Amino acid sequence: MNVNSGPGSVTLLEGDDSWVPTAAAYETRVTVTGQTAFVEAGEIVFDGAGLQLTTVGAGVIEPSAEEGTLRGAVTWQVEGTGRLSGATGLVSANFEFHPERRDAAEYHIVRLFLP
Repeated sequence: MNVNSGPGSVTLLEGDDSWVPTAAAYETRVTVTGQTAFVEAGEIVFDGAGLQLTTVGAGVIEPSAEEGTLRGAVTWQVEGTGRLSGATGLVSANFEFHPERRDAAEYHIVRLFLP
């Protein structure tokens, strides 16, 4: 399944904010590998830069306590492209998915090491 996000907001928690974009979007390809497991690969893009994503281990998606809603989490290893070329790090994502509405809410925490 392909996953595409619209622009989401970016909030810097720590560090120099001089290069931080105001919005980011991503496109990934999800492959289900088990009843509650998946892997995902793709790219987050913003302001002339990008982060190539590859799943570390496997993500998890499972029913939540809210009927009709799935919950999940995944960690990606990232490599920078464009003006972030040479950057590496990890992204942790936590999300909820509503299959009947085909929409989701997702939050990412990025720890990026710049060259």
